[in-house]
Amino acid sequence: MLYLNRMIYKIKLIFHLAILFSLLGNSVMVGQIDSPTPRNEDSINSLRKLLPDSLKTQILILGTPHLITIGENFQQSLLDSLLIVLEQFRPDIIGVESIPPHLIEYMDRKGGYYAQVVKQFSKDNLEYGEIAQDLLNLTRLEAKQKADSLLHSFTKQNPISEKSRLDLVLILLASYDLNSALLQWSYLTENIRLNNETFPSTAASFLNERLEAPNEIPAIGIRLGKKLGLNKISSIDDHQDKDLFLEFAPDLIKQIQSHPLYKTTTESPIYIDSQNRLKEAIEKGDLLPYYRYLNSNDYTKKDTDTQWGLFLRTNLESGLDRSRMALWEVRNLNIVSHIRRVTVLNPGKRMLVIIGVGHKPFLESYLNKMIDVKLVHFEEL
Repeated sequence: MLYLNRMIYKIKLIFHLAILFSLLGNSVMVGQIDSPTPRNEDSINSLRKLLPDSLKTQILILGTPHLITIGENFQQSLLDSLLIVLEQFRPDIIGVESIPPHLIEYMDRKGGYYAQVVKQFSKDNLEYGEIAQDLLNLTRLEAKQKADSLLHSFTKQNPISEKSRLDLVLILLASYDLNSALLQWSYLTENIRLNNETFPSTAASFLNERLEAPNEIPAIGIRLGKKLGLNKISSIDDHQDKDLFLEFAPDLIKQIQSHPLYKTTTESPIYIDSQNRLKEAIEKGDLLPYYRYLNSNDYTKKDTDTQWGLFLRTNLESGLDRSRMALWEVRNLNIVSHIRRVTVLNPGKRMLVIIGVGHKPFLESYLNKMIDVKLVHFEEL
C-alpha cells in the first residue's frame, strides 16, 4: 500500500510539472527559468513592434478650418500650394468629414434626433440620392453594389467612357455617396458637364456649383483626388452621439454661457492670433502657411486645452460639462472606427484624412494606439 501511495504521488508530481513546463513554454531552459513579463508592459505595444513601421498603414490627419467661413474672399487658388505639398504624400485613400452613406440611411430611417442631424449635415445626399433612386429604380444598397461593380471593372486597360462615367455619377448619387459622385463628375469635360441632356438638370447644376464651393471637401479632397487619379472619396464623420447630446444641449449651453470661464475662452489670444494669420494668408493669396500653423503641435495643444479644457474646468453641478466632453470622445472614437474600417482592405497603403482641426489631436491619439498604423505628420512633408 505504501509503495502504491508513493507511485500515485510521483505520477501526480510528474503531471503537475508537465503542466507547469507547458505553460512556461520556451521560457524554461535546463537549470534556468526566465523572469516573467513585467506587469506594466503594454501587451498591445508588443504587438505593434511585430510589424516594421515601413509596412504599416500610413495615415495623415490634415486639420482644416471650415472654408465656408472665408466667404466671398474664397478662391480655390488659395489652396494650390497646399495641394502640391499633399500630393507628395500620394495618398491611396482620401477621407473627408462627411457622414458615411450607410449611416445616412440608418439615421434617416431611425428618425427622432438622428433624422434632424442627418438632414442638417447630409441634406444634399438625401435630396439628390432620392432623385437618382427614382430614375434608376434602385434602393441605396442596390446602387452601392452596382457602383462597386462598375468601379472594379474599370482598369488602365479598360478605361471608363464618358457615357459610363455619367451613369456611374448617377448611381453613386443613388447610393448617397455624394463625394465620390462629385469626384467622378470632376473628371468629365466642362462641355459634357454643362451640355448634357440625359443627366438630370437639377443634379448637374448642383454638382457644378458644388465643385466651386468654399468647402474643404471639393476644394482639397476632390481636387487632390482628381490629381492622383482616385475613383472614390471616403466619408468618415460620425454624429451618432447626437441622440444623447441634443437632449441636454439647451441646458448645457445655458449653464456654460453663464459661467465666468466661458468669455475668457471665446476671447482667448489663440483664436485672435488664428484669425489674424488667416486674414494675412488670404491677403497674400496662399493658405499653406496658415495650414502649417493650424497643424503644428503648438496650435493643437493650445486649442485643445482652451476649447475642451473648458468642460473640465467649469465643474458644473449638473455634470453636463463632463457629459459633453465624453460625447466628444464618443464621436472621435467613432470617426477613428470609420477610418480604420476604410483601411481594412488596404494594409500598408496611405490615407489622408481632411477634417476640422479640433478633431486632429483626438484622432491622432487614438490612431497612435492602433497596431497596424503609422501616423504621418503634416510638418514632415
